[in-house]
Amino acid sequence: MIFSFLNFLQKLVICALYRTLPILSTAFFSPLQKELFLVIINKKILTDAFILGRIGKKMNLRFLIISVAISLLVTAIVIYSTHGRISRKRYWKIEATMVVGFVSYWFFTFFILAFFLKNFSHSSFFYSLHVLHTLLFIIGFFGTFVFLYKHWQLQILRLHDMNKSGWYCLLSYIPIYGFYDFFVMLLRKRSCLMNEFDEPIDYYSFFEKNKLLKDKKLITRDGVYFYISGIKFEYKNLNGHVQYEVSKMSLENDKTVEEYCKKNLQQTENATGYAGEYRISFLDEGNLFEQLKNDLHGIVISEGGFITLNDVPVFVRDNYLQYEIVYKTKDSSRIKNFSQVEELQDYSCQSLTKAQLLDLIKQGA
Repeated sequence: MIFSFLNFLQKLVICALYRTLPILSTAFFSPLQKELFLVIINKKILTDAFILGRIGKKMNLRFLIISVAISLLVTAIVIYSTHGRISRKRYWKIEATMVVGFVSYWFFTFFILAFFLKNFSHSSFFYSLHVLHTLLFIIGFFGTFVFLYKHWQLQILRLHDMNKSGWYCLLSYIPIYGFYDFFVMLLRKRSCLMNEFDEPIDYYSFFEKNKLLKDKKLITRDGVYFYISGIKFEYKNLNGHVQYEVSKMSLENDKTVEEYCKKNLQQTENATGYAGEYRISFLDEGNLFEQLKNDLHGIVISEGGFITLNDVPVFVRDNYLQYEIVYKTKDSSRIKNFSQVEELQDYSCQSLTKAQLLDLIKQGA
């Protein structure tokens, strides 16, 4: 009874594969690639007649339109949900690891376990193998779509690294030329170290998570305004008297900043804000920002996402499970080298692990 149930469950999953993959796989494969993928999925039907029959059939126009629509929709979702960039070396390292892991997983599930199930059907551990085989098949079914999503995402990140839009990935749908051109693009070196697709890491979350804000404060500069640990200091010029207004409620969220401001800054007449929110004003005698930065051991984040380390503006970005730092080449002598430094135009770049980035921040902040 138990073996019958397991066989039924496995057949049900196989049936689900054939019911769902013809639609879902269109988001990732061309029609010909999709048919080949479906043939590989089914370990029980590998005859020449089936292959030639499936591939040789004319695609229905309606199905073709639906396939293209789904492909574009899923492509758009992946593109708009993918931010940042990845270096060429990092891309191929992760891509190779993913492909080897994916192929090894299905090879083990389809052939190795199937071989043991067929030749050791009367052994004591047959039941355990059967359960393992079924579970791996189900996990692999869902894992396949995760793999495809990550594969697609990596290609878009690589395009961003070459300062190209993620929509260039649609070239892979063009027969022969598109595949060649797209593959060549993935092999090219980056053309610049800073481009429009760059996004800095979430500094506040990174510092908070790694407990780097015990005796330091993050200060974000935004024109004449600035933020200290998320508390906004708004610039006001009243008849030549410069002052900064702060929400009393926001100031109370950080007791260290609140206590410092009340003890060390000259407070002016309080002002009422919108919806009755109470605001506190502090007089600026020309050096308020520098005073706060020095006394609170502030780490300044500029408008462009650069963070100041050893008085050097450094841009920190994700490099898919690692990090990259970018800075002006002229400041290289003040930045510790953890790896081979890549230089391009006026910028230098290093790839760092999380531990190396933490070490750099602790030494330079």
